[in-house]
Amino acid sequence: MINLNKPIWAIIFGAILLTICSCESKLTAQNQLLGSWNLIEVRWISADTTHVLKKHQLGMLLVTADRYSIMWSPTKEKRIPFNELSNPTDEEIKHGFRSIVFNAGSYHSTDSTMTTTSILAKVPGFEGGKQQYTYRATNNKLTLIMYDETYPNGKNPNWSGIWKTKFLFEKTIRK
Repeated sequence: MINLNKPIWAIIFGAILLTICSCESKLTAQNQLLGSWNLIEVRWISADTTHVLKKHQLGMLLVTADRYSIMWSPTKEKRIPFNELSNPTDEEIKHGFRSIVFNAGSYHSTDSTMTTTSILAKVPGFEGGKQQYTYRATNNKLTLIMYDETYPNGKNPNWSGIWKTKFLFEKTIRK
């Protein structure tokens, strides 16, 4: 029988703890997308045109180790509240639907690309659809460029190959 005394166990435990912390730190460092991001600008870019949208609290992106959620308003105007919040008119519902974008689901990323797979989408039927992005994160800024989208049936939207959507985010800082 091997006699292991307390100092050896302490060393082994310490080595295991150090290894776990080191791996966790490397995973966090590798995934620069993790966290909560405030959307500050959107640019729709084609070969000859760029449309820019800037406004306070435009939207947000939330990224965990295996899930994402993006919500934002594609309108220049402030969203119009329903006259009676619990009983909107058909016109108010239609306008409200057009003034918001959201998708949530899973994603896969490399050091410069991210592909999302929607589990919940604003557009019924897009569940299972994919969006392809390139990204660059520096300091507390994130640039995410959606360059393609694939519907669940394998088809692409009519803007595919013509337009890119460039999102500029700032990291949410706790105060």
